[in-house]
Amino acid sequence: MSDPLRLLCPLLLLLAVATAPAAADIPKVDRLVSLPKLDGTAPGNPVWSPDSRRIAFLWNDHGMPFRDVWLADGEDLTRLTTFAPDPESVLGPGEDRSLEALRERARQRERRGVSGLVWHPDASGLYYVLDGGLYFLDLENGQARRVGDGGGALSVSPDGRSLALIRGGDLWTKSLESGQFRRLTELGAAGIGTVPIGAYVRPDAYVGRYRWSPDGRRIAFEFIDQRAVRRVPFPSYLHEEPLLHEVRRPYPGDTDLIRRVGVVELDGGEPDWLDLADPNRRLVLDLEWSPDGDQLLIMQGADVAEQRWIFIARPADGSIRQIWHDERPRRIYPMFRALWSGDGESVYFIGDHEDFYRLYAIAAEGGDPQRLTGDYDIASDRGGAWIRIEPDSGDILMVSAEHSPYERHVHRLPAEGGETERLTSLPGLHQPSLSPDGQRLALIRSSDTTPAELYWLELDGASPERRLTRSPLPEFEVIDWLEPDYVSFPSRIDGFEIHARILRPPHMEPGKRYPVMFGSIYSNTVLSQWNPDRPTSFLQQQMALKGDYITVLVDVRGSVGYGVDFREAFQGDWGGDDLEDLHSAVEYLATLEEVDPDRIGIWGNSYGGLLVLTALFKKPGLFAAGVAGAPAVDIWHFTGFDQHLTRRPDTHPEIFADGSLLSLGEDLSDPLLIIHGVHDDIVPLKTTLMMAEKLKLLGKTFELDLVHDSGHWWAASDHYARYTFGRLVEFMHRHVPPGPK
Repeated sequence: MSDPLRLLCPLLLLLAVATAPAAADIPKVDRLVSLPKLDGTAPGNPVWSPDSRRIAFLWNDHGMPFRDVWLADGEDLTRLTTFAPDPESVLGPGEDRSLEALRERARQRERRGVSGLVWHPDASGLYYVLDGGLYFLDLENGQARRVGDGGGALSVSPDGRSLALIRGGDLWTKSLESGQFRRLTELGAAGIGTVPIGAYVRPDAYVGRYRWSPDGRRIAFEFIDQRAVRRVPFPSYLHEEPLLHEVRRPYPGDTDLIRRVGVVELDGGEPDWLDLADPNRRLVLDLEWSPDGDQLLIMQGADVAEQRWIFIARPADGSIRQIWHDERPRRIYPMFRALWSGDGESVYFIGDHEDFYRLYAIAAEGGDPQRLTGDYDIASDRGGAWIRIEPDSGDILMVSAEHSPYERHVHRLPAEGGETERLTSLPGLHQPSLSPDGQRLALIRSSDTTPAELYWLELDGASPERRLTRSPLPEFEVIDWLEPDYVSFPSRIDGFEIHARILRPPHMEPGKRYPVMFGSIYSNTVLSQWNPDRPTSFLQQQMALKGDYITVLVDVRGSVGYGVDFREAFQGDWGGDDLEDLHSAVEYLATLEEVDPDRIGIWGNSYGGLLVLTALFKKPGLFAAGVAGAPAVDIWHFTGFDQHLTRRPDTHPEIFADGSLLSLGEDLSDPLLIIHGVHDDIVPLKTTLMMAEKLKLLGKTFELDLVHDSGHWWAASDHYARYTFGRLVEFMHRHVPPGPK
């Protein structure tokens, strides 16, 4: 009698092969990076109604950049505005193929739509900003009307009587009773930029952030004055004639940017300025009123990150007292928060003076801090920290890596201390927004195989997260996206454990070896997430699904989730031991029988581009080819906002002596492609051209692609994304041949 299992197994194998997507069915790169987005447009800016029953948010359900206003009640979705253009009216080149018409069509295609969403205090409607105007949307009749000029950072006063916004660098309020606008400050100064591309096209002087007092009668604010900051020119070519566009951009060591904290009364009058030391050397990290409104919590950090101060000020008399100060010589990327306890008796803050980024409590009068959390980092999806106080219980809600360094979950910590309770259950990264009554969360959540979506979570300890949006297009849903393997292995140079995320082709041929693609390489990439901003998750998945490459991400030192020492090991040593982390990953992969160690490519942008260049310059042959996007070539051309990494030339000359890749290049022998945006004011194109000139003088062969109307991210527009990602993939296919051998 024949064994039925032996008959069944071939049938199951045939069925699996028949149902698995063939490589030919996997979307090509051109489709993955173009509009409408296959993975959809991520919902954004969720804001709870005052009664905590509804969420307003911004979204486009057709995968286009233009976001309209939507409403969710926990069950149903309602689209409240219909400003987004029909995708067919902006996609493709259109009938007029002139350069001017094509560029204008691209601008229309990339419009972002509504911004600045906030509820009216009686929940009767919503305020939002569109095309420079402030609008009120009446939820009863569905009509929107323009009520004035727009601005940024909209918020309603705690007493429900006023709406505040920042316009032209100044604080303005609008009375919700009379409708009148009032300019509270006269501090703003227009910027010098003439081309609206880049990160530093900003006012010369402006209010950076503000906080309402609990009684709604005063506003504390940070004022940023960069009128004395050096003017840095950037050529711009796509005009009737080329022009020289300028921005205010400090270099490491510059001390011309001023930050001050002031308090202004809604009834009028000049701001009262707090007498804080070294306004040209300190950042304002947090600003928060005490529950009774008598005191103002101010957290500052040195511009070089080494020191941090927590002060409590009394605006009524101008007094300021310090309750905490710490110093770490190797601190980088300050990811601190400080906030009042519910009763105003204590201050909670993130500290790094031990071995993890922990939460501490300190009495408002000062003293020794009490440690509240354990051996894990308090960190959100992009390295910062999210902490809130539940209004009734006083319990602490926070996002942390307690569950896993690869995920970020919301936890509750009792106000009196003790064990944490994990509130989110779905895998991945969670960005929460707490309802006014503290009973529920709105969550933007993504994972390895799920793009960012909006979820609703009741904080009753029994309800699961409910998915509210479905952003991906139908084409996305039919593909069985790959689950990665998370692995760790020892560093080749010290005692650190290195972590990596690996995607393998679904049907690997036994006995064959596959090439590997590292990238997009950067810190903080070994996470269960789907990148909503850049098509990097797509590219990693597509390369593996087609069977072309095993794709790999590595958390090099400097990443969050592994404690303070691993984070700080990056300081002043980029292209050094972090490169050894990548080398450690290559050695680990070489032990796997399915990996072809002679076919390993690498690509990255900005710091990732720096790593690509240093890998090819310092370790020829380790990678078969590299693509460096906007590589941070020269420390002398970093910005003053990078001093948490670089320090200053006068205090740390050794970092600046060894911090430029312009001293390298002689050993380049592997294929190299560099991509750079002409309007990049974070990593100036000038530095790539300096590097290119040296390589040419050395007789080296490489490829260089310039993206004309682009800033630091050279694939921000879909026509640039199609071109640059097409170049990247073609280059890698040429030098790191895909598929098994």
